[in-house]
Amino acid sequence: MPQSYQRLFAELRRRNVFRVATVYGATGFVVLQVADLLASSLELPPVVMRLTTFVILVGFPIALLLAWALESSPEGIKRTAPAAAGELEAIIAEPLRRRWPSGILALAGVIALMAGAWWGGRASAPVGGVSSAVSGQPSGSEEILRVAYADLSEDPRPSIAVLPFVDLSQTQDQEYFTDGITEEILNALAKIRELRVTGRTSSFAYRGQERDLRQIGAELGVQYLVEGSLRQQGTQRRITAQLIDAAGDFHMWSETYDYAVDDIFRIQSEIAEAVARELQVSLGLGAGGQLVTPTSNLEAYDLFLLGRSAMAERGAGVAESVNLFSRATALDPGWAPAWAGLANAHSLVPYYPGPGAPAPDSADWASALEAAEAAARRALELDPRNAGAEVALGNVFRDRWDWEQSEVHYLRALAIDPDDPEAHQQYAEMLAAVGRITEGVRSARRAVELDPTSIVRLNALCYMLQTDKQIGEAREVCTKAVALGPTNWNPYYHLANIYLALGDVKSAVETHRAAFRRFNPSWDESRLDTFGAAWSARDKAVLEGFHWPLMDADEWVLIGDTARALARLERQLRSLPYKSDHIHSLWEILDLAEARKDPRFTYILERLGLAQ
Repeated sequence: MPQSYQRLFAELRRRNVFRVATVYGATGFVVLQVADLLASSLELPPVVMRLTTFVILVGFPIALLLAWALESSPEGIKRTAPAAAGELEAIIAEPLRRRWPSGILALAGVIALMAGAWWGGRASAPVGGVSSAVSGQPSGSEEILRVAYADLSEDPRPSIAVLPFVDLSQTQDQEYFTDGITEEILNALAKIRELRVTGRTSSFAYRGQERDLRQIGAELGVQYLVEGSLRQQGTQRRITAQLIDAAGDFHMWSETYDYAVDDIFRIQSEIAEAVARELQVSLGLGAGGQLVTPTSNLEAYDLFLLGRSAMAERGAGVAESVNLFSRATALDPGWAPAWAGLANAHSLVPYYPGPGAPAPDSADWASALEAAEAAARRALELDPRNAGAEVALGNVFRDRWDWEQSEVHYLRALAIDPDDPEAHQQYAEMLAAVGRITEGVRSARRAVELDPTSIVRLNALCYMLQTDKQIGEAREVCTKAVALGPTNWNPYYHLANIYLALGDVKSAVETHRAAFRRFNPSWDESRLDTFGAAWSARDKAVLEGFHWPLMDADEWVLIGDTARALARLERQLRSLPYKSDHIHSLWEILDLAEARKDPRFTYILERLGLAQ
């Protein structure tokens, strides 16, 4: 008597269940691959791929049940008749070479279907499992993003930039103070939701320049400009401010303020309110709201302005700014802006250890991020609507590779100030790190739109466009960043890589040469010629001897050597356990499916908390 499992297999074969499993599995696999290609090329939302995968998986057991219960006959579809006497025994008695293939093909069909479903789930999931709808993010996040990314060409709000106030004092030593006034007026105007305010970096790019105001307005893409000056004689200070229609180059409003030092906050508010009145927009303040957050300690304010000035210089100025902000918070522990400044300074310290200082280790990074988080949370206790503190927290969690919490805080910052270019840029860098490149490009674009002459923001957009394979536009953006102000190495590095991607090795070498002459003139330039020759010949043995900024993971990706790219990334992650600004090169690898077979890729994803 045949075993029961033999009779079951014979029955499955008789009812064509094995054949249906084979055909359905193979067809489902093909359909999911085609759906993945279409979803990617048409940029369909992930839910489309998830729904397709779900329908195909649910249909599989239904197809098997129908195959069991029904059969096709000349009379049409009808219920499957019971096996005739001896029919199952005849199937069981067949040689193995006739019985096994149907079962093996059915198993292959099931495996193909499962593989297709896995691929579909992987393709529809955000890279690394970081969802764009993060658990715990602020309510109304879709509305936040809609406002934050609204088309500026259709934005009906008046647009305005605050140019650096000029220091006209006899001693010419008040620039940090005039910069502080400029920033505070800019910040006050940014709180008026009916205005669109250009970012600080772009406004400050015009410091000391005698330029036609119509040209400045056109370059910044704004309708109105605020400019002014400060004069100091002894203890007397005078501020002059004026609002200018950039297109017509005529003054709409002007006022002069003679003030005692402790009146500075009142005057900053008055200037912002006067601009709002002239442009006929509402301040939009709730009960008890204010445009400027004053401190009761003017020495703390002075230290705060010095700290902000030092931090803007980067380099050794970052460590100095930590000291200045710390002293400001000690003098006025209840002043939120100083705590937010301290938070951002602490988060930058590991990136700028200072000349001669050793590279920060894990303990240094952990300590800096812990201090940054504590300062940011203190700022938010004092002022829950401090966007700068939320950005600082976003940076802290990003550099800890806690991607979901990082996104929560960036979205909160954008909910407070959807026109904050710093929030857009830092959020973009987080998105690029986790492989959400298209979203990162969108955020980086908005940062540049709001702060169009910022080299840092242009550089971020440049490398994200390159990662997104938009090479032509990436070259334009990087070239602009280099031309605007050759004070930052990064645009040179990314521009050189773009030339390598385009096959223009000569231009890549010359771009590196210009960077070395500016930033590291003692470097042996002859090595650049060696690099260029080795790259042209794809001599990997020679190229292996070059390190950043000539050969890094990015370059190994460009040359098509995935193994070396992963090896370089792995070393970076082991030596720089919190640094996030180099991870984007992981997503430039063309064949991610092949890369996933490399154990280093698995290590990298696990190390970053992106493993699925």
